[in-house]
Amino acid sequence: MDNFNDILFLVRTQGFGVLPRLLAKQLSDAGAQVAIVVDEREGSEDCAPYPKLSLEEKALAALGLTGLPENWGWLCGDMCYYVAAATMPGFSRYVLIESDVFLPALAVEPLIERLVAHPAQVMAAQLGLAAKPKRYSRGLQHFGIDPRWGCIFPLTSVQSEVIEAMRELRLAQLKRFPDAMLNDEGILAGVVAKHGFSYAALEDVVPAHVGAETFNTNPPHLFEALRDDGQERRVFHPVVEFHTVLSRLANGEKAYTRRRLRNVIRTAPEDMRNELLRRL
Repeated sequence: MDNFNDILFLVRTQGFGVLPRLLAKQLSDAGAQVAIVVDEREGSEDCAPYPKLSLEEKALAALGLTGLPENWGWLCGDMCYYVAAATMPGFSRYVLIESDVFLPALAVEPLIERLVAHPAQVMAAQLGLAAKPKRYSRGLQHFGIDPRWGCIFPLTSVQSEVIEAMRELRLAQLKRFPDAMLNDEGILAGVVAKHGFSYAALEDVVPAHVGAETFNTNPPHLFEALRDDGQERRVFHPVVEFHTVLSRLANGEKAYTRRRLRNVIRTAPEDMRNELLRRL
């Protein structure tokens, strides 16, 4: 594939382990420019050979983003766009991919090609008006925006002019309604509704690769099972490594149950499945 000089792909992560490193390599091998947006509040990360954008309060304060909620690292993924646009300006489009997204080899180039070629100013999965408001989009009502506007945030694409509109809405929320738990999904969908940006749902942009069965907010999928399937074309989210599942079972971080882990259990190799069932 050609190198796309005016598009920047961002991998959002808390560390630079197996999954984010694989994402970055797949994208760069396909000709994309890649930078890593990493939350380094718990320690510095080596993201070489990719440019690293550190996501922490000092960098955000320099952009006027203060008074952040305690859980901003999880709630406010839109901050990645503001830091990227300020630190690496000049790109016409920024594509943000979270580290728990799995791109099978057969999906990488088709996905990039469609994201780059599509004219929509904003792309995200499930983007549009829902039947009822999502929990973290309800804060949109403070700005006269229908709170049924929403999306999911694992893979989003925005043209550069959208980022400033997002930042303005986030600044207004932080200053005027600091207790409104408006998340990244609400911010992105909210500016589409407020400013009339052209938009497309990823399900329509890359229907062969993105669909609710494999690309949603739950239940998780097992990385080890997907990694070894050379025929898979679908993009998956959320994807988790086996050792992470065991860790979360031990500490209760994700309140994993047999039902929530149904995809993991169904696709896990026999030894992993037996260990999971024993721990559950």
